[in-house]
Amino acid sequence: MTAYLDAMRRYFDFSGRATRTQFWLFSLTVLVLGIAAIVLDTAVLGASKPSLFTWLVYFPHLIPSIAVTIRRLHDSDKSGWWILLGLVPLVGVVALIVFGCLPSSSGRNRFGAADEQHAAASAAVAATAQTAPQGASIVDQMEKLTALRASGAIDDAEFQRMKANLLH
Repeated sequence: MTAYLDAMRRYFDFSGRATRTQFWLFSLTVLVLGIAAIVLDTAVLGASKPSLFTWLVYFPHLIPSIAVTIRRLHDSDKSGWWILLGLVPLVGVVALIVFGCLPSSSGRNRFGAADEQHAAASAAVAATAQTAPQGASIVDQMEKLTALRASGAIDDAEFQRMKANLLH
């Protein structure tokens, strides 16, 4: 649900990156909502083709779907213009599904850090570690850094850099 809400919050954000998880969970949520809308159209309105409920689901998700797809393309270091491939019948949709399955490019690419939220969290952790209270021992600070690395909040390279700062 977090991936869906993140994509909706970033409604018109076509820059940056989206992980495979963010992209696919958002897509799955929209698919489930679409199926529910079709069922409601059939049950309530007796419509044999997409009608009121389907359009009420489709229109609000059109722009976020394009935006999250472009961010997903960025994550695998592809230009967002590749989304136009989706206009080619059948082949385009298959190509976009394949692009959605590609692994993320590691580290920073031309579209930004691997995970903007991760980068922001790392910066906050670094600021906290550098301004630790005088009473906090190096052992306590090392335990906190180790816990952050174990939880995935920081990666090994960030851990090593912060550990070096702490010990000097």
